[in-house]
Amino acid sequence: MEDFKIIFVHGYTASSKADWYPNIIPELEKLGIDFAIPDLPGGEHPHVKVWLRVIHQEVLKTNKPLVLVGHSLGTRVVLLYLEKYKPKVKLVLLIAAFANRLENANRNDGEAYPDFFVNKIDISKIKSLSEKFIVMHSKDDNSIPYQQGVEITQDLEAELITYSDRSHFYKPENAPYVLEVLRKELNL
Repeated sequence: MEDFKIIFVHGYTASSKADWYPNIIPELEKLGIDFAIPDLPGGEHPHVKVWLRVIHQEVLKTNKPLVLVGHSLGTRVVLLYLEKYKPKVKLVLLIAAFANRLENANRNDGEAYPDFFVNKIDISKIKSLSEKFIVMHSKDDNSIPYQQGVEITQDLEAELITYSDRSHFYKPENAPYVLEVLRKELNL
């Protein structure tokens, strides 16, 4: 098995103790996977520069090939991280992904995370930084419309894995779906 490190980037107001992360942690540990789920600060008022700095500190802890997994707002942060730091990564997995639209800054009356969508990401500059991009999105996502997942898939020339009943992929029972994709792509 190839050695690599998976860095998970959670979404808005989440943490390593929320959503499906507590369910995936023991499975990754059983497999002997090197991974990190940094708790990103800011609560309901996060700032992109702080999140990028925390993720970069985690990246600096390893020399192994990287796998970046973002969920919800974490999908935007993963792409912003690629744009800023330009690391070479083995796989980027985006779950319930935002499109590269600046109007996403207006969600929650612009109070939640406006500085995450100040500029459009230059997708052409980040496409070559990962061996593969995959987007997982559910048609019944009640937070980020499925069409946004389709749009970022097309922009990145990624693989789209479509579900019909996973909502926003935040529930604990979604861990097996994420793990299944990681197992397949990383030969776990």
